[in-house]
Amino acid sequence: MFTKQYKIIFAFGLAIFVLFFIFSQTHKNILPSQLATVETPEAKISIFMAVGGETIPLSTYAGASLYDVLLSANESGQIMFSGKNYPALGFFISDINSLHNGNGKYLFYYINGKEASVGVSSYFPEDGDVIEWKLK
Repeated sequence: MFTKQYKIIFAFGLAIFVLFFIFSQTHKNILPSQLATVETPEAKISIFMAVGGETIPLSTYAGASLYDVLLSANESGQIMFSGKNYPALGFFISDINSLHNGNGKYLFYYINGKEASVGVSSYFPEDGDVIEWKLK
């Protein structure tokens, strides 16, 4: 009787081992050098920033917000700006180059001659856009 149980346990164990061996061989190790890497170049766009009578050409990546463009231009010394971030509304510009809020006037920006309807955090420039800053 014990012999029959041992045979069943042995057969069951052998079946599990064989199945494990079969399924473990279907997995192939792939080295990182064997992987094909696909690099998608990010499209660059050119925009123009008009501030206080000066037009500044800027280059950025498609999909960057106007705020990201301003940050990049600020880091490279092309534009200086400051403002305040409002969590529910986004970033508001209070100073940009020679233009400053004050005396009842505030900075507004225009996209290709039309007043913007969203803040700088929510606007994503397109190639060839002209962004003009005015006190109003």
